[in-house]
Amino acid sequence: MSSALDHALSSATASAPSARASRSALAAGTVGRIGEELINCLLESTHYRSVSVMVEAPLRSVVPRLQPWQVCTAVLADLAHGGAADIALPRVDDVFCCISDARSHFKRDQAYVQLRKEQIPALARLAAQGGVRRFVLVAPLSAFLQLSTSGGLIDLRESDLTTLGFEVLIVVRPTADYATATGSVLERLIGWGAKAIMQIMIPQRLQPLRARQIAQAAVNAATLLGKGVHIVGAHEIAELAAPGTQSNPKRMRL
Repeated sequence: MSSALDHALSSATASAPSARASRSALAAGTVGRIGEELINCLLESTHYRSVSVMVEAPLRSVVPRLQPWQVCTAVLADLAHGGAADIALPRVDDVFCCISDARSHFKRDQAYVQLRKEQIPALARLAAQGGVRRFVLVAPLSAFLQLSTSGGLIDLRESDLTTLGFEVLIVVRPTADYATATGSVLERLIGWGAKAIMQIMIPQRLQPLRARQIAQAAVNAATLLGKGVHIVGAHEIAELAAPGTQSNPKRMRL
């Protein structure tokens, strides 16, 4: 069975890795616009010789460097309760996880795993046990919480990630986009109305960015940021997405 996303990937510009490319990556939670762009950005990066992607249904890859990693639904259910310790992730250097509450309206991502926040700690533990060096979490946050948060870790689940021994831990916090093309007509109208209100009330620097910018910022962060725990807020994503642009995401001292 092949996904409609295969066609999108085959038409994307997938740069060949450089002769010195020595890193490999696993992408999980690649649903919706950000997930789709994350796969594209990883395939376009010259730093990765291979990119594995977490799927829950068979997927035929039309890009040689893209390697589907199928996980059964029972394992995914166990992740939410801290289980699945008996499975091993593909041996990779970097893991990218996206949290999303909506799949693609065009059903291009049906084979891909949709992650919930409660599944992240167990997945991160598996990654740490497998020797993963860099863990990148893309966790959208509402614009109103962007205004009130101090720029640090915001809950116990995120704090748990700092104890796992990753060389680099990065939390990317794009502003959640309320105007998603999902749900009933009424739900979509409410979403568009919320976005219109947000555009009036929220500073421009905290407005939702394009999915491409968010994904590119996450990939660039894994390459550009040094050892430690880094929080990449909404106002830093646009800078980090542009190659060669100086960016100063908040680095936490633990």
